[in-house]
Amino acid sequence: MNCSTTRTLAAYAIETDLSDTPDEAIEQAVRTLIDTVGVTIGGRNEAAVAKVRKLVGTHQHGSSTVLSDGTKVSPLDAALVNGVAAHALDYDDVVDFIYGHPSAVLWPALLAVGEDVGSSTRQLLDAYLIAFDIEIGLASGLTVRDHYSQGWHSTATLGVVAAAAGVSRLIGSTAEQTAHALGIAATAAGGSRQNFGSMTKPLHAGLAARDAVMSATLAHDGFTADPEQLEGPLGYFALFGDQSRLHDIDQAMKVPPGQSILQHRINVKKYPACYNTQRTLDAGLLMAERIHSAASEVTAVRLTVEPGGLDPLIHHRPSTGLEGKFSAEYAVVASLLDKRINLDTYTTDMVERSEVQRMLKLVTVAEDSVPPSGEAEWDQAYAVVDVQLSDGSTVVERVDIPRGDCRNPLSRDELFRKYEDCLGFGQIEQNQELLDLLSNFSNDERFTGFPELQPVLEPTM
Repeated sequence: MNCSTTRTLAAYAIETDLSDTPDEAIEQAVRTLIDTVGVTIGGRNEAAVAKVRKLVGTHQHGSSTVLSDGTKVSPLDAALVNGVAAHALDYDDVVDFIYGHPSAVLWPALLAVGEDVGSSTRQLLDAYLIAFDIEIGLASGLTVRDHYSQGWHSTATLGVVAAAAGVSRLIGSTAEQTAHALGIAATAAGGSRQNFGSMTKPLHAGLAARDAVMSATLAHDGFTADPEQLEGPLGYFALFGDQSRLHDIDQAMKVPPGQSILQHRINVKKYPACYNTQRTLDAGLLMAERIHSAASEVTAVRLTVEPGGLDPLIHHRPSTGLEGKFSAEYAVVASLLDKRINLDTYTTDMVERSEVQRMLKLVTVAEDSVPPSGEAEWDQAYAVVDVQLSDGSTVVERVDIPRGDCRNPLSRDELFRKYEDCLGFGQIEQNQELLDLLSNFSNDERFTGFPELQPVLEPTM
């Protein structure tokens, strides 16, 4: 593959037959759709979404639905707004292997285009699975851990190229046109982790979704890029990683088509914060059940995680809700203080509480290859919370596999409850027609868009 990575991935996107895809893979894709639409609606009132929606404007008429308000705009603009909304709560799904969030880029791009061109629901699922396969292939060749450590947000840098492949499939591009689409998307790739905890982090997902639609559309119309953009000496892998692992892409793409999602399974978040806080939140909540004394009796807290586990958690003294999502210290404090974690946990008012700000100063964090409690061995990650109380006692909790992890997944009922919570947080009435549409997406019917959503009416006085 080394001499023709761009063309090979393009051919895969267009020519691969998914008619024999196992039902389990299709079901996994449907779960990602339900979760993504839920968190997108949940994020509709976030400031970042409102500002991007204002930029797009309300006077245009198009064919693709903006989930935040039900209006129809161009596929480009729908992908942008829905991508920002999908990532605004940082409640969207995660894949450990790519160090990022695949669905917040893939689904906004694919749904915007699928609605525009009249794709079937099965075509959309196939496009998602193909794009997911390609994203795994890209991550295999990118040395994605090093890429992430250098400050790149792989949700965007990988997602834009993978989504462009999926969109190209939906609009009927040739393999040659798709190679150009991948080249255009690769040159649009970007996203800095320094912006974690700000409105710009979800903008990364929106821009990646929009640019994927733009890249595929331009290429379909004859716009060109270098045919070896991904593997070339000045291309994607050279810029974002290195060229020494291109052969790993070949190995990654040998997984049966559409089944990467079964090998690199998706983690669906239980809590609306960075995935690297999920273990800490579980441990903190278990700790809160054991500590019956007041939070004022906590004198010190130490959190220890695996090497690299603190990479995205860059806000040690958060002052806003967005910063709190990327704070290991706040994860510990909120779980101990409130004994529950929900969407309201990550509002600025909750983070600014004097008791929270006081307790944040009691928390120290560290990384260690050997957990300070329990077995020395761990798989992927761990979190150990050690709390010292004023009576001199110490309480310790350790969590290796959080709820929602693909090895400890949310049940179907839990997924639906999360979806319903997101609609409620977004102040949207529960809509059985929408849930039925999403749950039955594998029925291979023409996708004509989403049913109208009704805002929750405030009670009159």
